[in-house]
Amino acid sequence: MMFFKKTFIAAGLAVAVATGGAMAQTIAMATDQQGTTFNTVGTGIATVVSANSKLRVIVRPFAGPAAWVPLVNNGEAALGVMSASSAYQAFTGKNEAKTGYRNLRLIRSGSASLQLGFAVRADGPVRSFEDLRGARVSSDFGGHLSIGNSLLASLKIAGLTWNDVVQVPVTGANDGIGALVAGRLDATWASVGQPRAREADTQIGIRFLSVPNKPEAATIYQEMVFPGANVSIASDGKAPGVIGETRLLSYDSYLISGADVADARVTAMLEALWKNSKDLYGIHPSMAGFTPENAVTSSPVLPYHPAAVEFYRARGVWGAADDARQAKLIAEAAM
Repeated sequence: MMFFKKTFIAAGLAVAVATGGAMAQTIAMATDQQGTTFNTVGTGIATVVSANSKLRVIVRPFAGPAAWVPLVNNGEAALGVMSASSAYQAFTGKNEAKTGYRNLRLIRSGSASLQLGFAVRADGPVRSFEDLRGARVSSDFGGHLSIGNSLLASLKIAGLTWNDVVQVPVTGANDGIGALVAGRLDATWASVGQPRAREADTQIGIRFLSVPNKPEAATIYQEMVFPGANVSIASDGKAPGVIGETRLLSYDSYLISGADVADARVTAMLEALWKNSKDLYGIHPSMAGFTPENAVTSSPVLPYHPAAVEFYRARGVWGAADDARQAKLIAEAAM
């Protein structure tokens, strides 16, 4: 079974390109770079959709959301996968470009599917947030503003600021983990199940630091990262680096599209995912949240694509409260 899962992931891009036959309609999906959680998630979604519809989904890796969001917004790429935090920054304009990308639309949500935190050497001296004082900590992260905000919020929970640590600039999440393995820093930001984090665990052994059990922790994350942030518990052994029950920052993951993507394409994607959701769960720990019941989130930060609204309404998972949230977000998109 484990061999199948690894083969399934590795073959994802090839399957996405090869299946569908002569009638397949090719559609591009933007993801983060290879070795990241969202590249793995995007490849898994592309594989499932391509194998179960007339769509052929091609994965296009980028350095981060800052690089590909404008392409989805203006229709150069049809789809993307990202965190709800990055989606919030993109839609509201609270991003590096100071631009609100109002043509982004939500297709499907994965509830509390992303868990993130500080990764350190399992046998190193940093065992808690408080131990980060004076430590070498990754910073900057190129096109991932949400990571910088998450790091700063985490330091605040520990009563620290950037002035209390030694900042080590990196260009992305994978580069930070590489620097941890190479001994150039003491703590970096990573997500549970991230392929590069799994690899690092085999190389040096890693552990995720548990968020201090303080009542204000979730509030700080919501204020400094985005309103939908929360703290959840990863069970012991959920993924490499999770040693004992570990409290981590968590939020939803999104499959998104541009506002002008044809209704038929969105519907075809959703039908393939709805009927074959179980094929997603074994791909990556974060995919466990991509259940049909969680496809419609109660705290969206993007308006849903109109075809997605009708799809979910027909299946009884979209109601009056969702209509109200949708109307508010559509109004914001028109500003």
